[in-house]
Amino acid sequence: MWVVYSLLALLGLILLLLLVPVYGRVSYNGEELRVRIRVLGIPVTLLPAPAEDAPQKPPKERKKKKPGSADKPSKLQEFKELLRQDDLAATLGFLKELAVLAGKTAAKALKAVTVDRLTLQLLLATGDPAETATLYGKVCGVLYPTLAVVEQTVRVRRRYLRVEPNFLLEKSAVRFDLRLHVSVLKLLGAGLYLLVKFLALKEENTDRAYKEDI
Repeated sequence: MWVVYSLLALLGLILLLLLVPVYGRVSYNGEELRVRIRVLGIPVTLLPAPAEDAPQKPPKERKKKKPGSADKPSKLQEFKELLRQDDLAATLGFLKELAVLAGKTAAKALKAVTVDRLTLQLLLATGDPAETATLYGKVCGVLYPTLAVVEQTVRVRRRYLRVEPNFLLEKSAVRFDLRLHVSVLKLLGAGLYLLVKFLALKEENTDRAYKEDI
């Protein structure tokens, strides 16, 4: 009976780990880009990368190929071989369906991301008032529509935007701070959706090709 209890405890622990979100923060203070994540309360710094004190290993010498030895086929060669063996229209149709599947999976994966706070400060300056005004108009014309599209895809709880032109300075300044969390369970669900749909799509195309050969 203790085996059943142990398995139930293990499954409960795995479910608990899947329910715990992964937090991330990307910030730029005008000089340095920082990328940090926090998993189960443990902070991990991805950028800037920690300095490595260990001596670097010398690069390994490449072994010379023996004459007559054949190279393994690359992915490009495999794709070309697929085009030779199968009908071109069927292959293109499969790639089209695969692209649609990838788009749906990406949409499901983005639903697992929640932006807790987005802070963006832009101080635009070029040294020339006319060029600065032109730059300000271009940036606003791109930035706000882009953010509108992002907010339709990803949930954004709070955002703080500040875009200002400066006609006295000669150089622009940027400050950026993004704080988000990712639902591991939803992300895993998107991965399983991709796997199941891809296997079904592959089997469907295999059966179609087999019937055409008959």
